[in-house]
Amino acid sequence: MIITSGKINLDDGPARKSIRRRRQNFISVFPSLKNGHSMECDAVLESAYCIWLEYDAQVVKYYTQPHTFTWFDDDQQYVYTPDFLVVLTHGDSYFTEVKYDLNKQRLSRLDKMDSFNALCIQEGWAFHRCDQQSITGSPKFQTLKDLYSRIRPYNEQQQMYFFHYLQKRSWPTTLGDLMQDRAAPDIGTICYNLFTGRLIADLTQRLTLDLVVNPALSHE
Repeated sequence: MIITSGKINLDDGPARKSIRRRRQNFISVFPSLKNGHSMECDAVLESAYCIWLEYDAQVVKYYTQPHTFTWFDDDQQYVYTPDFLVVLTHGDSYFTEVKYDLNKQRLSRLDKMDSFNALCIQEGWAFHRCDQQSITGSPKFQTLKDLYSRIRPYNEQQQMYFFHYLQKRSWPTTLGDLMQDRAAPDIGTICYNLFTGRLIADLTQRLTLDLVVNPALSHE
């Protein structure tokens, strides 16, 4: 296979322009804490995928529609823009394609993704394919979504108070008890620390006042 597209320039923003259908703009804007700015996604499902990227501790940052690749495979020319480039710790990365149902794609689309996967193998890259079931199908996703919607951006002063509070509080406790404690950090800080793993709870359960919460590390 021969790549004929130019070099990847992530500073230029999304490589694929959004489309309009029946006078509606289908861009979904996701407020990314890891990237420090909002990300333009072509579909709501792509925004849902961003929640998993924000939750995954191995993900450092990510880009939407990072680059349009052009290549030849057995004299067939392909043009393709992955939905995401995900950068991991230690410099590893992978591309991701997000589709509602991978089993209901046109044959030409499947051929293109298969060829791009082969290109990734040739170049030493990684390529993931995700569908609606794998992104939103688990109970944990809804809890993560609810937590993320309540998160406030990182604040050093609030976090210092949070760590101080960990030492004074008796554990385990419930989310309801934390919310009733006037000395507790605000709900945005609590949700931030639940989402990032500094507080531990069974996130396969719904986000209710009965959710049992523990600190991630001993507060002794």
